[in-house]
Amino acid sequence: MSSGENIAVVLGRVSTEDTDRVIETIEALEPAVSGERCEVVVADRLQDALTGRIRRDYPHVKVIDCPPEMALTEMRTIAFEASSAPIVAVTEDHCVPGPGWATTVKKAFEEGGPDLVAVGGSVVNGVTDTGLDWATYLCEYSFFSPPVAQGESAILPGMNVAYRRTALESLPRDLLVSGFWETTVHSLLLARGGKLISLNELVMFHKKRFSWGLFASQRFIYSRYFAGLRFGDAALPKRAAASLASLALPPLLLMRAVKAARAKGLGREMLRASPYLLPLYCVWAIGESVGALRGPGNALAMIE
Repeated sequence: MSSGENIAVVLGRVSTEDTDRVIETIEALEPAVSGERCEVVVADRLQDALTGRIRRDYPHVKVIDCPPEMALTEMRTIAFEASSAPIVAVTEDHCVPGPGWATTVKKAFEEGGPDLVAVGGSVVNGVTDTGLDWATYLCEYSFFSPPVAQGESAILPGMNVAYRRTALESLPRDLLVSGFWETTVHSLLLARGGKLISLNELVMFHKKRFSWGLFASQRFIYSRYFAGLRFGDAALPKRAAASLASLALPPLLLMRAVKAARAKGLGREMLRASPYLLPLYCVWAIGESVGALRGPGNALAMIE
């Protein structure tokens, strides 16, 4: 780590669509934009022409080549282990921090006290041209659309979050690679007495333009992973019951999304997204149904 870098930003390069977006991520982390020098570590399982461009044009970025079959969670862990800054932030290769993002992270930890172990923020839709753009955003991130809870919160977005390094280093490596940290790590940090806070001023733009096919397949894969993780050790009768119950999710998910969108002033955007959302929620439900009954399979390694 070079002198003055208080924040390491780690991400996995996995996106097979809108792949150039990671350049915006890197440039948004420049001190003139983010407010602080950042140590940037990219674990890359694509290893394509863009990999070479990053190495050539952004030599301060540490790029780690990973096997194409490596799961994103292990890639993030490898990137974390290759970093050294006292604060470790996690984002994704299609997410772009807002101006002053790094300054906000640093200030939060300076003022948060020793019990503060993680800081998260809001997620703003950065791709808004079509109804599908809004559907992919609302399907995933309507809860984190601003305004978010301000202050202590048990729920933080997995791609706009920063941790105290010592908190992550205290956790077993098996836990770090086993799943996405918002589902595997945050509850343990809270159980240990750590404090998580949410800040509206910590803004991340979600800027991936998905095709319908990619987003639907990713929604199925992630839902299978989630339900498989949740019910993987349960007895068959419980897994079968959960599998059947999952099929009732679409109307519940849609009602929840409509309520959240209205509360956050996104009613018009919800209307634009509505032709896509119910089919996506059906895919979500089928994914959870399969995961509950048959386990996660190889879903974790397929998530991008």
